[in-house]
Amino acid sequence: MRISKIILLLSLFPRVLLGQEYAEKKQVVKPYCGYRKSNTEEKGRLYFAFGYNKNWYSTSDVHVHDESGDYNFTLYNLKAKDRTHFNELFKVALSIPQYGYRLGYWMPNNKWGIEIKFDHAKYVQVADQTLHLRGNINGAFYDKDTLVDDRFLQFEHTDGANFLMLNGMYRHDFFANQYVRIAGVGKFGGGIVVPRSDVTLFGQRWNHCFHVAGQIVGAELGLRVELFGFFFIEPSVKGAYANFNKVLAIDDVLLSHRFWDGMVLMDAGFQFPVGKRHTAEKN
Repeated sequence: MRISKIILLLSLFPRVLLGQEYAEKKQVVKPYCGYRKSNTEEKGRLYFAFGYNKNWYSTSDVHVHDESGDYNFTLYNLKAKDRTHFNELFKVALSIPQYGYRLGYWMPNNKWGIEIKFDHAKYVQVADQTLHLRGNINGAFYDKDTLVDDRFLQFEHTDGANFLMLNGMYRHDFFANQYVRIAGVGKFGGGIVVPRSDVTLFGQRWNHCFHVAGQIVGAELGLRVELFGFFFIEPSVKGAYANFNKVLAIDDVLLSHRFWDGMVLMDAGFQFPVGKRHTAEKN
């Protein structure tokens, strides 16, 4: 009888001293392959990226006007193109081709973020177009098709149409392990256009300083591939609507035009964890 009591006391000793969870063998449950819920701790992530872009522009109606009323006419359906300089990518400065950079922050929930994005896109009027002209030039009224060449009007935003935007972001993870993370990313935002325009009008040429010339809104859809939690690449497509309502021309003459812009972008960058850790439920 004494022996049985001694054995019972010995069996209770580790439970009293260390706690029952240390005295009992824990049950190990293997998660279902491909899906697991667990509580993890994450920080927000700050990132910087740089890349290049290709652009396609819709036609636009160009309104030429000044305060005195000497010029108040519109050229309809003007065509334009970009100027990538990709064939000179390794021969010129990084800022010569159509480039872009972005600074962003992903919140600890890894779903929502905010980003500042700058796209240096070049906008070049196609030379020698026949366009419909309607309006007043030096007191004479015109309503006819006209050849628009470099003696009439030639302009370009080639030191940049320069889209500066603030974007809200959402992401959905498709795949993740300790080395690679792949996610779809959607962005929407707006901002300002800050061109430096080179304008020739009736034989006079002015190459202006950078100035705020209007507004832009746009949306972007991309695929983000993160490697080792630090480096990432992000190919994407973007659509934007740009309103250049105050382009400096010659003297006090202004140009106004609006157009759609379609873009293909490739960016690469680095990200860093920042801030306090937050407990989040993660799939």
